[in-house]
Amino acid sequence: MFHLIRLELNKTKLGWFVKGAILANISILGLLCIISVVEKSEGTEMLKDVTGIFTISGACVRGVFIVFAAVLISKMIIQEFKNRTILIMFSYPINRKKILSAKLILIVWMTFIAMTISHTLVLSGFIGMNQIFHMTSAMNLTLSDFLAEVIKVIMFGFASSVAALIPLYFGMRKYSTPATIISSLLIVSVTCQSIGPNFSLASIIYIPLALALIALGIVVLAIRNINHIDLD
Repeated sequence: MFHLIRLELNKTKLGWFVKGAILANISILGLLCIISVVEKSEGTEMLKDVTGIFTISGACVRGVFIVFAAVLISKMIIQEFKNRTILIMFSYPINRKKILSAKLILIVWMTFIAMTISHTLVLSGFIGMNQIFHMTSAMNLTLSDFLAEVIKVIMFGFASSVAALIPLYFGMRKYSTPATIISSLLIVSVTCQSIGPNFSLASIIYIPLALALIALGIVVLAIRNINHIDLD
């Protein structure tokens, strides 16, 4: 399985993913800075504490990379089925289920790693800029607070990375890239939106966990049925 994952990683061109991640991180950092400056000038309290900063930055990061995961699903799975290039892989003496599993595992881990690194970079950049420009006074971060937030980042990141596989179901129905991307936007709207200043769905871990369970069900069905898909 590890060999298949490595082969898939070598086959997939990821330059767009890295460039997109860098651009997304810069954009999210800029958005946090703008929110902080506007808050300070208007006296509002959207970023009233460290938890709020972690929540908003995490929602932005997860939203971006859930869509990125849908693009990976489209490039690595949907388009290969649509263009029938997957037949080359299926012609090897390797179980189809292992091939699809390797692709899905790679997508989940790439998404999770990208989310974790990006969230860390965005928060580090924001804390550093806040030390210079004093955009907000809500950065009194203790070690216990930091460790608690790190655990949340990992939990939300992994659950969201698995939940990001839900677009596989919509994409595989007619091998449609638009359906894959649009369904990922729906997931983002469910997991990352805020309802009023004091409530955010992005802070509820049960939502991405429930979606992750749905995604696992979709993956199990897709892997189980892979041998019955006729591409001739």
